[in-house]
Amino acid sequence: MPSRIPKKYTILIARTGREPITISFRPLPAIISLLALLGTPLAWIGFTVGSLFYSNAQLAKRNDELTETANEVLSELSSLDAEIENLRERAGLSGGRNGPRPSEVGVPQGGAAKKIEPEELFKLAKWRMPLLTSTLDRSVKPALEETLAEEAAREAAYPSRRPLKGALDVSSEFGLRPNPFGGSSYEMHEGIDFKGAYGEPVFATAEGVVKRAEYTGGYGYHVMIDHGYGYETLYAHLSEIEAEVGDRISQGQLIGYLGSTGRSSGPHLHYGVYRRGIPVNPSPYLGLKDPQKLNSARRDFGRIRRRR
Repeated sequence: MPSRIPKKYTILIARTGREPITISFRPLPAIISLLALLGTPLAWIGFTVGSLFYSNAQLAKRNDELTETANEVLSELSSLDAEIENLRERAGLSGGRNGPRPSEVGVPQGGAAKKIEPEELFKLAKWRMPLLTSTLDRSVKPALEETLAEEAAREAAYPSRRPLKGALDVSSEFGLRPNPFGGSSYEMHEGIDFKGAYGEPVFATAEGVVKRAEYTGGYGYHVMIDHGYGYETLYAHLSEIEAEVGDRISQGQLIGYLGSTGRSSGPHLHYGVYRRGIPVNPSPYLGLKDPQKLNSARRDFGRIRRRR
Protein backbone atom coordinates (compact mmCIF):
# COMPACT_ATOMS: atom_id res chain seq x y z
CA MET A 1 0.00 0.00 0.00
CA PRO A 2 1.60 3.32 -1.06
CA SER A 3 2.55 5.75 1.68
CA ARG A 4 0.75 9.03 1.92
CA ILE A 5 2.03 12.39 2.98
CA PRO A 6 0.37 13.30 6.31
CA LYS A 7 -1.90 16.28 6.12
CA LYS A 8 -0.33 17.91 9.19
CA TYR A 9 2.92 17.68 11.22
CA THR A 10 3.48 18.90 14.77
CA ILE A 11 6.98 19.59 16.09
CA LEU A 12 7.62 20.00 19.86
CA ILE A 13 10.70 21.88 20.95
CA ALA A 14 11.46 21.16 24.64
CA ARG A 15 12.85 23.90 26.87
CA THR A 16 14.22 23.35 30.36
CA GLY A 17 11.91 24.82 32.95
CA ARG A 18 9.62 26.16 30.28
CA GLU A 19 6.74 24.98 28.24
CA PRO A 20 7.70 23.30 24.97
CA ILE A 21 7.27 25.20 21.71
CA THR A 22 4.78 23.63 19.40
CA ILE A 23 5.09 24.13 15.65
CA SER A 24 2.40 22.72 13.40
CA PHE A 25 2.56 22.80 9.59
CA ARG A 26 1.14 21.08 6.60
CA PRO A 27 3.90 19.42 4.50
CA LEU A 28 2.44 19.92 1.00
CA PRO A 29 2.13 23.73 1.14
CA ALA A 30 5.55 23.89 2.81
CA ILE A 31 7.16 21.86 0.04
CA ILE A 32 5.47 24.00 -2.60
CA SER A 33 6.65 27.19 -0.91
CA LEU A 34 10.20 25.83 -0.65
CA LEU A 35 10.24 24.87 -4.26
CA ALA A 36 8.89 28.29 -5.19
CA LEU A 37 11.65 29.98 -3.17
CA LEU A 38 14.27 27.83 -4.85
CA GLY A 39 12.75 28.18 -8.37
CA THR A 40 12.62 31.99 -8.39
CA PRO A 41 16.41 32.57 -8.59
CA LEU A 42 16.80 29.65 -10.97
CA ALA A 43 14.13 31.10 -13.24
CA TRP A 44 15.77 34.53 -13.05
CA ILE A 45 19.15 33.04 -13.89
CA GLY A 46 17.62 31.11 -16.78
CA PHE A 47 15.84 34.19 -18.08
CA THR A 48 18.98 36.28 -17.82
CA VAL A 49 21.11 33.71 -19.60
CA GLY A 50 18.44 33.30 -22.30
CA SER A 51 18.25 37.08 -22.78
CA LEU A 52 22.02 37.28 -23.12
CA PHE A 53 22.04 34.52 -25.73
CA TYR A 54 19.20 36.23 -27.63
CA SER A 55 20.90 39.62 -27.49
CA ASN A 56 24.16 38.10 -28.67
CA ALA A 57 22.39 36.37 -31.56
CA GLN A 58 20.69 39.65 -32.50
CA LEU A 59 24.00 41.51 -32.38
CA ALA A 60 25.65 38.85 -34.54
CA LYS A 61 22.81 39.06 -37.03
CA ARG A 62 23.00 42.85 -37.05
CA ASN A 63 26.76 42.69 -37.53
CA ASP A 64 26.32 40.33 -40.49
CA GLU A 65 23.71 42.66 -41.99
CA LEU A 66 26.04 45.65 -41.60
CA THR A 67 28.88 43.69 -43.18
CA GLU A 68 26.67 42.72 -46.10
CA THR A 69 25.51 46.32 -46.53
CA ALA A 70 29.09 47.59 -46.38
CA ASN A 71 30.17 45.05 -48.98
CA GLU A 72 27.29 46.12 -51.23
CA VAL A 73 28.31 49.78 -50.87
CA LEU A 74 31.91 48.94 -51.75
CA SER A 75 30.74 46.86 -54.69
CA GLU A 76 28.67 49.80 -55.97
CA LEU A 77 31.65 52.09 -55.53
CA SER A 78 33.80 49.65 -57.50
CA SER A 79 31.20 49.65 -60.28
CA LEU A 80 31.13 53.46 -60.18
CA ASP A 81 34.92 53.51 -60.34
CA ALA A 82 34.82 51.24 -63.39
CA GLU A 83 32.30 53.55 -65.09
CA ILE A 84 34.46 56.57 -64.30
CA GLU A 85 37.44 54.71 -65.76
CA ASN A 86 35.44 54.11 -68.95
CA LEU A 87 34.61 57.82 -69.07
CA ARG A 88 38.29 58.63 -68.53
CA GLU A 89 39.22 56.48 -71.50
CA ARG A 90 36.44 58.07 -73.57
CA ALA A 91 37.78 61.49 -72.62
CA GLY A 92 41.33 60.45 -73.55
CA LEU A 93 42.68 60.60 -69.99
CA SER A 94 45.22 58.19 -68.56
CA GLY A 95 43.94 55.54 -66.15
CA GLY A 96 43.91 56.09 -62.40
CA ARG A 97 41.59 54.04 -60.23
CA ASN A 98 40.62 55.34 -56.79
CA GLY A 99 40.50 52.05 -54.93
CA PRO A 100 40.86 48.31 -55.22
CA ARG A 101 39.67 46.62 -58.36
CA PRO A 102 36.72 44.23 -58.03
CA SER A 103 37.64 40.55 -57.92
CA GLU A 104 37.46 38.79 -61.27
CA VAL A 105 36.18 35.23 -61.46
CA GLY A 106 38.66 32.85 -63.08
CA VAL A 107 41.71 35.01 -62.39
CA PRO A 108 44.33 33.14 -60.29
CA GLN A 109 44.11 34.58 -56.77
CA GLY A 110 44.43 33.27 -53.21
CA GLY A 111 45.63 33.75 -49.64
CA ALA A 112 44.19 33.37 -46.16
CA ALA A 113 40.91 35.22 -45.74
CA LYS A 114 40.67 37.66 -42.87
CA LYS A 115 37.30 39.01 -41.86
CA ILE A 116 37.00 42.80 -41.85
CA GLU A 117 34.67 44.49 -39.40
CA PRO A 118 31.82 46.48 -40.96
CA GLU A 119 33.08 49.69 -39.32
CA GLU A 120 36.33 49.38 -41.28
CA LEU A 121 34.43 48.69 -44.50
CA PHE A 122 32.28 51.78 -43.99
CA LYS A 123 35.40 53.85 -43.29
CA LEU A 124 36.85 52.65 -46.59
CA ALA A 125 33.63 53.55 -48.41
CA LYS A 126 33.58 56.97 -46.74
CA TRP A 127 37.17 57.53 -47.87
CA ARG A 128 36.59 56.45 -51.48
CA MET A 129 33.42 58.40 -52.20
CA PRO A 130 34.99 61.91 -52.08
CA LEU A 131 37.87 60.72 -54.26
CA LEU A 132 35.50 59.41 -56.91
CA THR A 133 33.41 62.59 -56.79
CA SER A 134 36.50 64.78 -57.03
CA THR A 135 37.90 62.80 -59.96
CA LEU A 136 34.58 62.96 -61.78
CA ASP A 137 34.02 66.70 -61.24
CA ARG A 138 37.56 68.04 -61.66
CA SER A 139 39.02 66.00 -64.48
CA VAL A 140 36.60 63.58 -66.11
CA LYS A 141 33.65 65.91 -66.71
CA PRO A 142 35.62 68.77 -68.32
CA ALA A 143 37.64 66.41 -70.52
CA LEU A 144 34.53 64.46 -71.46
CA GLU A 145 32.68 67.65 -72.40
CA GLU A 146 35.56 68.60 -74.68
CA THR A 147 35.57 65.12 -76.20
CA LEU A 148 31.82 65.18 -76.80
CA ALA A 149 32.07 68.65 -78.34
CA GLU A 150 34.88 67.41 -80.59
CA GLU A 151 32.84 64.35 -81.57
CA ALA A 152 29.81 66.53 -82.29
CA ALA A 153 31.93 68.82 -84.48
CA ARG A 154 33.42 65.84 -86.29
CA GLU A 155 29.96 64.35 -86.78
CA ALA A 156 28.69 67.65 -88.18
CA ALA A 157 31.66 67.74 -90.57
CA TYR A 158 30.94 64.26 -91.89
CA PRO A 159 29.22 64.62 -95.31
CA SER A 160 26.32 62.27 -94.69
CA ARG A 161 23.31 64.35 -95.74
CA ARG A 162 22.01 64.07 -99.29
CA PRO A 163 22.51 67.12 -101.52
CA LEU A 164 19.08 66.83 -103.17
CA LYS A 165 15.66 66.21 -101.72
CA GLY A 166 13.89 62.97 -102.52
CA ALA A 167 15.37 59.90 -104.14
CA LEU A 168 18.76 60.28 -105.80
CA ASP A 169 18.81 59.31 -109.48
CA VAL A 170 22.40 58.46 -110.36
CA SER A 171 23.36 59.15 -113.97
CA SER A 172 27.10 58.56 -113.63
CA GLU A 173 29.00 56.68 -110.93
CA PHE A 174 32.34 57.50 -109.34
CA GLY A 175 35.36 56.14 -111.18
CA LEU A 176 36.25 55.24 -114.72
CA ARG A 177 33.60 56.04 -117.36
CA PRO A 178 33.28 56.50 -121.13
CA ASN A 179 33.53 60.06 -122.41
CA PRO A 180 29.98 61.48 -121.98
CA PHE A 181 30.43 63.52 -125.18
CA GLY A 182 31.14 60.50 -127.35
CA GLY A 183 34.21 58.87 -128.79
CA SER A 184 36.14 55.82 -127.65
CA SER A 185 38.08 57.49 -124.85
CA TYR A 186 37.56 57.00 -121.13
CA GLU A 187 37.99 59.40 -118.27
CA MET A 188 38.19 59.36 -114.51
CA HIS A 189 35.01 60.72 -112.91
CA GLU A 190 35.85 62.13 -109.47
CA GLY A 191 32.30 62.26 -108.14
CA ILE A 192 28.72 61.12 -108.73
CA ASP A 193 26.25 62.76 -111.11
CA PHE A 194 22.61 63.03 -110.02
CA LYS A 195 19.90 63.79 -112.55
CA GLY A 196 17.36 66.44 -111.57
CA ALA A 197 15.12 69.23 -112.70
CA TYR A 198 16.71 72.49 -113.75
CA GLY A 199 16.62 74.91 -110.81
CA GLU A 200 16.17 72.19 -108.18
CA PRO A 201 17.63 73.30 -104.78
CA VAL A 202 21.02 71.93 -103.79
CA PHE A 203 21.94 71.57 -100.11
CA ALA A 204 25.21 71.26 -98.16
CA THR A 205 25.80 67.71 -96.97
CA ALA A 206 27.71 68.81 -93.85
CA GLU A 207 28.67 71.86 -91.84
CA GLY A 208 31.67 73.86 -93.04
CA VAL A 209 33.11 77.00 -94.63
CA VAL A 210 32.79 77.89 -98.32
CA LYS A 211 36.20 77.51 -99.93
CA ARG A 212 35.21 78.24 -103.53
CA ALA A 213 32.13 79.76 -105.14
CA GLU A 214 32.94 80.52 -108.76
CA TYR A 215 32.65 79.63 -112.42
CA THR A 216 35.13 77.51 -114.39
CA GLY A 217 34.98 75.92 -117.83
CA GLY A 218 34.88 72.37 -116.46
CA TYR A 219 32.55 72.57 -113.45
CA GLY A 220 30.65 75.71 -114.47
CA TYR A 221 29.13 77.42 -111.46
CA HIS A 222 30.24 75.38 -108.49
CA VAL A 223 30.72 75.54 -104.73
CA MET A 224 33.37 73.78 -102.67
CA ILE A 225 32.96 73.54 -98.89
CA ASP A 226 35.74 72.80 -96.41
CA HIS A 227 34.24 70.79 -93.52
CA GLY A 228 37.42 70.36 -91.52
CA TYR A 229 38.89 67.05 -90.35
CA GLY A 230 40.18 66.54 -93.89
CA TYR A 231 36.76 66.59 -95.61
CA GLU A 232 35.69 68.77 -98.56
CA THR A 233 32.66 68.52 -100.84
CA LEU A 234 32.05 69.85 -104.35
CA TYR A 235 28.71 70.86 -105.94
CA ALA A 236 29.14 71.54 -109.66
CA HIS A 237 27.26 72.56 -112.84
CA LEU A 238 24.91 74.80 -110.82
CA SER A 239 22.61 77.23 -112.55
CA GLU A 240 22.95 79.71 -109.69
CA ILE A 241 25.05 80.02 -106.52
CA GLU A 242 23.61 81.00 -103.14
CA ALA A 243 26.88 81.16 -101.16
CA GLU A 244 30.04 83.22 -101.00
CA VAL A 245 33.61 82.38 -100.10
CA GLY A 246 34.07 82.48 -96.32
CA ASP A 247 30.40 81.79 -95.50
CA ARG A 248 29.80 79.46 -92.58
CA ILE A 249 27.43 76.81 -93.89
CA SER A 250 25.30 74.50 -91.76
CA GLN A 251 24.30 71.00 -92.76
CA GLY A 252 21.25 71.09 -95.03
CA GLN A 253 21.67 74.77 -95.92
CA LEU A 254 20.79 75.91 -99.45
CA ILE A 255 23.94 76.68 -101.49
CA GLY A 256 22.65 76.82 -105.07
CA TYR A 257 20.40 75.40 -107.76
CA LEU A 258 20.86 72.48 -110.11
CA GLY A 259 21.82 73.38 -113.66
CA SER A 260 23.96 72.44 -116.66
CA THR A 261 26.77 75.00 -116.72
CA GLY A 262 30.35 74.19 -117.73
CA ARG A 263 31.21 70.86 -119.30
CA SER A 264 27.79 69.26 -119.01
CA SER A 265 25.57 67.25 -121.33
CA GLY A 266 22.34 68.09 -119.48
CA PRO A 267 20.85 69.25 -116.14
CA HIS A 268 22.47 67.37 -113.29
CA LEU A 269 24.47 67.83 -110.09
CA HIS A 270 28.05 66.69 -109.95
CA TYR A 271 28.75 65.89 -106.31
CA GLY A 272 32.24 65.11 -105.09
CA VAL A 273 33.78 64.18 -101.73
CA TYR A 274 37.46 64.75 -101.00
CA ARG A 275 39.36 63.22 -98.10
CA ARG A 276 42.64 65.02 -97.42
CA GLY A 277 42.56 66.40 -100.93
CA ILE A 278 41.98 63.03 -102.61
CA PRO A 279 38.64 62.31 -104.37
CA VAL A 280 36.77 59.37 -102.82
CA ASN A 281 33.55 57.62 -103.70
CA PRO A 282 30.62 59.58 -102.20
CA SER A 283 28.32 56.54 -102.18
CA PRO A 284 29.26 55.19 -98.70
CA TYR A 285 28.83 58.65 -97.18
CA LEU A 286 25.34 58.96 -98.66
CA GLY A 287 24.28 55.44 -97.73
CA LEU A 288 24.07 54.37 -101.38
CA LYS A 289 24.99 50.95 -102.65
CA ASP A 290 28.59 50.67 -103.74
CA PRO A 291 28.97 50.37 -107.51
CA GLN A 292 30.32 47.11 -108.88
CA LYS A 293 34.07 47.06 -109.00
CA LEU A 294 34.20 45.24 -112.32
CA ASN A 295 31.63 46.95 -114.52
CA SER A 296 31.53 46.75 -118.29
CA ALA A 297 33.20 50.13 -118.75
CA ARG A 298 36.26 49.02 -116.85
CA ARG A 299 36.42 45.77 -118.78
CA ASP A 300 36.24 47.73 -122.03
CA PHE A 301 38.96 50.05 -120.78
CA GLY A 302 41.16 47.05 -120.03
CA ARG A 303 40.69 45.72 -123.54
CA ILE A 304 41.57 49.11 -125.06
CA ARG A 305 44.79 49.25 -123.02
CA ARG A 306 45.75 45.75 -124.12
CA ARG A 307 45.16 46.60 -127.81
CA ARG A 308 47.47 49.58 -127.47
